[in-house]
Amino acid sequence: MRTPVRGRRGLPALLLLTLVWTQGSATARADTVRFRIQPEASEVTFKASSRLMNADGRFHRLAGEVLVDPKDLSTAKVTLSIEAASIDTGITLRDNHLRSEDFFDARRFPTIAFESLRAEAAGGRAIVVGRLTLHGVTREITVPVDVALAAGALMASGELVVNRRDYGLSYDSFLNPIANDVRVAFTIRAAR
Repeated sequence: MRTPVRGRRGLPALLLLTLVWTQGSATARADTVRFRIQPEASEVTFKASSRLMNADGRFHRLAGEVLVDPKDLSTAKVTLSIEAASIDTGITLRDNHLRSEDFFDARRFPTIAFESLRAEAAGGRAIVVGRLTLHGVTREITVPVDVALAAGALMASGELVVNRRDYGLSYDSFLNPIANDVRVAFTIRAAR
């Protein structure tokens, strides 16, 4: 009955292999840092143009995180969630209209979300490709981002253009036609 003995000799090898694999995984994970977005220090703004009155505004409520190896920005995994009803242009009547079924339909689609798929980085600049979900429609977008990392803090900023019609935001006014392209700018600050 030597089979149990062989099994025991194989057990230390298996334990050693498991320990080495676990150590390797822990080392790989140890380089990744979780930065939680600080909503009070971050902003997402937009500019939409129309014939009579342009709309400049921002979203006040957002959350998310960035997982990244500070030595390699291409490892970045970004999740961002924005509360659609937090839209603010400084004009209450217009804000209520933007929250309505004509635009964001914030009751049916309360969240605007972004989730990265991959990133390419060079120095403090990155190109982040991800899925933007807006008004119930998800599309892949590419976002150029400037990134600054300091001890325990991350700041990312950038700008992109979103075609509102791509996301089913097709409201139009005969008197005040609205441009399809909306310029979105962001500054995201996050801490460990």
